[in-house]
Amino acid sequence: MNLKLYTRLSALLLALGLAFSTANAQSYITGKVIKSLADNSAEMLKDMPAPFKVSQTPSKWDKESAVIIGYSRNIVMDKQNRSALSSVKFLYFFEKTRFRIKLQDNNAVNKFSEVYFRYSSYDDGFTLRLIKPGEAPRVIDPQKAVACPRGTEIPEYFQSFINSATGQEYSYYKLPVRDLEPGDILEYVSTTKSSIEVSFAGYLELAPQYEICSKEYPLMYNEIGIDTDNKTFFKSLALNGAPSFKKEAGAEKGFFRFVFVDKDRDRFKDVNFVTPLMQFPIVKFQVNYAKSEDARGAFIGQIGELKSNFSKEELAQKAWDDIEKQKKIFFGENNITVNGLLATLRGIDAKKWTEEEYINRSWYLIRNRVLYQRSYLSDKEFVCLFNGVLEDRKIKPELVISVSNQTGKLNDILFDSEIRYMMKLGDKFYFNPSDYSNPGELVESLTGNDAYIVSEPSGRNAPPGIKAIKLPDTKAADNMQVEEFDTELDAGMEKLSVTRTSAYTGIYKAKNTRELLSYHPFIFNDYQYYNGEDPTAKMKQKEQERYETNVAAAKDEFKKKRPELSKENLQREYQQKVNDVKFTLINDGRSPNKRTLSFREQFELTDMVKKAGKKYLVNLAGLIGGQLQIKDEERTREYDMDVRYPRSLNWTINFKVPAGYTVSGLNDLNTKVEHACGLFRIDAKEQNGKVVISIEKTYNAKQVPKAQWNEMLTFIDAAYNSSFKFILLSPKS
Repeated sequence: MNLKLYTRLSALLLALGLAFSTANAQSYITGKVIKSLADNSAEMLKDMPAPFKVSQTPSKWDKESAVIIGYSRNIVMDKQNRSALSSVKFLYFFEKTRFRIKLQDNNAVNKFSEVYFRYSSYDDGFTLRLIKPGEAPRVIDPQKAVACPRGTEIPEYFQSFINSATGQEYSYYKLPVRDLEPGDILEYVSTTKSSIEVSFAGYLELAPQYEICSKEYPLMYNEIGIDTDNKTFFKSLALNGAPSFKKEAGAEKGFFRFVFVDKDRDRFKDVNFVTPLMQFPIVKFQVNYAKSEDARGAFIGQIGELKSNFSKEELAQKAWDDIEKQKKIFFGENNITVNGLLATLRGIDAKKWTEEEYINRSWYLIRNRVLYQRSYLSDKEFVCLFNGVLEDRKIKPELVISVSNQTGKLNDILFDSEIRYMMKLGDKFYFNPSDYSNPGELVESLTGNDAYIVSEPSGRNAPPGIKAIKLPDTKAADNMQVEEFDTELDAGMEKLSVTRTSAYTGIYKAKNTRELLSYHPFIFNDYQYYNGEDPTAKMKQKEQERYETNVAAAKDEFKKKRPELSKENLQREYQQKVNDVKFTLINDGRSPNKRTLSFREQFELTDMVKKAGKKYLVNLAGLIGGQLQIKDEERTREYDMDVRYPRSLNWTINFKVPAGYTVSGLNDLNTKVEHACGLFRIDAKEQNGKVVISIEKTYNAKQVPKAQWNEMLTFIDAAYNSSFKFILLSPKS
């Protein structure tokens, strides 16, 4: 695809969000709407497929909360004119969804006491029926349905495929279901019609879909059917034991039907340390529409072809073409360009910098520009900008591509959106910046991944060079939480006064920075990191006064909001009321020479002390916060463990012993559990009138084989059980 066409198409795809057929949501359902919903779905009830007539479920699932008897989504894609006289063309989606579930306990009854359905036009249909044992199906009147606010999270079973495939919002309603009891069956059918204007779209790419076969309930029958005409490309890949899509002839000439069917699928049982897209049975797929049969591209395939993989050569060609052809495009909502970045760098005399200074400050300049956007750049956009700026200094970084270790493996890439881009200079990697990251800091989803270095073709018609590498990995010592507590009881011996000083590094810092830096004015001095000019330097006096007034007002507002947020976070962490909260940021971790995030909190806990006659029990070990509990039903392991990244969590608790009291129970705290997969230890002692408790919890590796699950359980259980242990304060005789 040439550059100009790509640019026009990119703009068109953004505009397509306005072209979907939508209707303003009503807050209630009218009689006319109720009738149209019933009429439009009546045919689905008459023509019920065999899997949806079943009432009996397998005895092996009798103890499950619910059993999904059947779940199907069938979509027909068709291109039509608005009318015979109109040149405007639409791509229509006709979607039919069926869902039938047997509820077997009160948890399931409560979960399905509300059902959602889409209604955006008089073409949509919906019927919900309740089937009690031995009784005929009873239709649930939708009169009580109420409109859902925009942004409401719709449960998977009631989502429209078109919503997730296009990102377009449609109107949904929530219907309460009365008189539900264990043993009941709910039967749901819906039909919807959606459209996209494609008059000027040469190629339209719908969002990739990931169907995880294992769900929260066992599933007897699961089907996805997609009927398309001869303008459509279809890609799919089944992984981890999932069934594949099959291609069939369509009901009409020139149509193809792609069908996925999964049967007798048990629910997922591993809920901790799993990455579903990497471990569970999954089929991923994508539907793309092409106006012309001449559409081609490394990531498209052939019309009517069931494309399921791409070679490393195709990946490399795609990556190289994208970067080379997009260097001069503007990116992001603020239209960031290479030329704009270079103009800024020349204005601050960047030519005098060393090469290392130029590289790092250019990276910080891009981060600064992203700060003023509502959304981040894509990896590809960042690489285009960073590469373009470095080329001006005759610096030649290497282009590196990989895939997120939360999504898949490098040889399983099927979608353009799965390719992750970064740059390499020497032994250092440069990743797409967040608001808080620094050059060279590792990204959780890319650590230790397989990757390719993609290099310039050796000749005009030669393919890009490809070299397989491993991205840098990380160790527990790289990703640390270090917390020190100074604590004592208040005068009434009822509350625990706490001062906590914390320091975070590595990926642990990256995962927690956003919350901790909320309501901090770091944006106002961010220019310093690329050696930029103070925004007020060239302002006139009145303009500067207005700017400083606005900045002062923002900082004052932040000062009010920050303690409120800290209090919310602490109450969530300790699951109790927290008083007298103060928060002090020591270092934001966003600068090249001070990469550790550190802060101090002062607060008062109301539920850590229990009185027993004249004695007091104090839960000092509970200061480490809630610990993971593995329930009985979760103790049998099916998959290897993915703890995401190795890390070490360390706490030192200093407790001032009240005058006139002695301490006991310290020996009961002392423990050490250590295995290849991790460590938990507590060392408690009394010295100089204080109780000093040192606690460490370490995960040694990202990936842990399930053979070590029992070892993992021992140190996880030790941490959980220790958090409920108390020391005893007794008055001196």
